[in-house]
Amino acid sequence: MKIGFLYSGQGSQFVGMGKDLYAKYPMIKDIYTRASDVLGFNVAKVSFHGTDRELRETKNAQVVILVHSLAIHSILTEKEITPFISAGHSLGEYSAIIAAKGLSFEDGLRLVRLRGELMSEAGNSYPGRMAAIIGLSLSVVTEICKEISSSGTIVIANINTPSQIILSGEIGIINKAIKIAGKAGAKKTVLLPVSGAFHSPLMKEADAKFGENIEKVSLNDIETPIIGNVLAQEITKKEDIRKELELQMSFPVRWLDSMNKMFEMGVKRFIEVGPGKVLKGLLLNIDRGVEVLSTSDITGLSRTLEVFEKWKEQ
Repeated sequence: MKIGFLYSGQGSQFVGMGKDLYAKYPMIKDIYTRASDVLGFNVAKVSFHGTDRELRETKNAQVVILVHSLAIHSILTEKEITPFISAGHSLGEYSAIIAAKGLSFEDGLRLVRLRGELMSEAGNSYPGRMAAIIGLSLSVVTEICKEISSSGTIVIANINTPSQIILSGEIGIINKAIKIAGKAGAKKTVLLPVSGAFHSPLMKEADAKFGENIEKVSLNDIETPIIGNVLAQEITKKEDIRKELELQMSFPVRWLDSMNKMFEMGVKRFIEVGPGKVLKGLLLNIDRGVEVLSTSDITGLSRTLEVFEKWKEQ
């Protein structure tokens, strides 16, 4: 059975995330305990009881999303639900790689914590923001960026669907782009709840520092392929994993191309692994004909387990 696992990215966090799963599935307590031991703070406490403001902080958000996603992955694995192929949206790519055993849990945690800290620092040193432009094509949004690029740094950071493009850049120029997009007929524009201009040149300094640490980490070839954010191609070799991680912080997330690649491989059933339902929404916006399940909480996970049993019978 060809099932695609999609791992949640930053912005999918929510207050109380994982608390219900932790209560029902004692097996995931070890994951939270190990994460706390590695990082030196109580990850479960931040996840289950942190305020919205605390969870939005990049250094916290990235860790709690990663641990939540891997906890759910462990439950799915115990139920013998495994992917044919996987992809993770930005931060989610780390969850995908760790789940595929391309990177150890401990090293992955340290890298993600460092990634969050460096991205936060970059956001303070080079203030920026991100915005979703909904209802305009990639070509129109590209022209808007070209039109105002002389005013400062602005780039296309994520291509999520044919009509949802994420911009990243300096605060003033992003605000300008939002106004222009509205006049150009955008259905909606949304400022994202993140602390910097991720996947843009404003992250280059953080990217360079991060790359030095990736070079020191041990990586492994993986058996279950991952579709990478940067090139939207299959990744199985450790050299390609390293290159992907070195580039992804300041390069665009080619999510639409990644999903189309999965479709080409015959994948029409998907499970979003991690908090929220963002990736489910994006996928259905790309192709209403696919089946996609979410596992964000007990309700979603229980339905996923039920539907999987039906899939096995077909």
